Amino acid sequence: MQPGTKLPDFSLENQYGERVTSQDLSTGRSIIVFYPWAFSRVCGGELAELQQHLPEFRDADVRLVAISVDHKFALRTYAEQEGFGFELLADFWPHGQVAELFDAFDAERGVARRVTIHVHNGVITDRFASGISEPRKLDQYRQILSQRDIF
Repeated sequence: MQPGTKLPDFSLENQYGERVTSQDLSTGRSIIVFYPWAFSRVCGGELAELQQHLPEFRDADVRLVAISVDHKFALRTYAEQEGFGFELLADFWPHGQVAELFDAFDAERGVARRVTIHVHNGVITDRFASGISEPRKLDQYRQILSQRDIF
C-alpha cells in the first residue's frame, strides 16, 4: 500500500462494537495507526502521545483511528483505562486480515507492525513506519497534519 493507492475495502469493530469501514475513512482525511499490542509499554506511550495531541488532529479535520489485533473487549478496557478519545479498531478475526491488506502484519509475531497510513478522500497519500520497539515520532504526524489540499 503505497501513496497513490486507493484505500482497500475493510470493516472492523471499534472498542464499542460499532462497525467502522474503509468507506467511513474515505471522506476527508484520516490517519490509520497500526500498532502491535494494547497494554504494552511502547504502544501505550505512543498512543498516549497521540491522545495528548488529539486537538491538533481535530484542528486539521483529520480522523484518527488505531488498529491492533486485540479483541474489541480488550480495546474497550484499554481505551477507558488510558482515556483515549479516538477509536481503537479490532483486527481480531480473521486475525490480522486488515493489517495484511496494508502490508502491516508481522506473521512471525502474529501482530500488526508499527505502520501509519494517511488517507485523503479514499486515497493513501503518505505512509511511514518504525521498528517494533521504536515509537513513531510526533513530528511525522505533524508533517501530515500540515499538508493541505493534497489531491
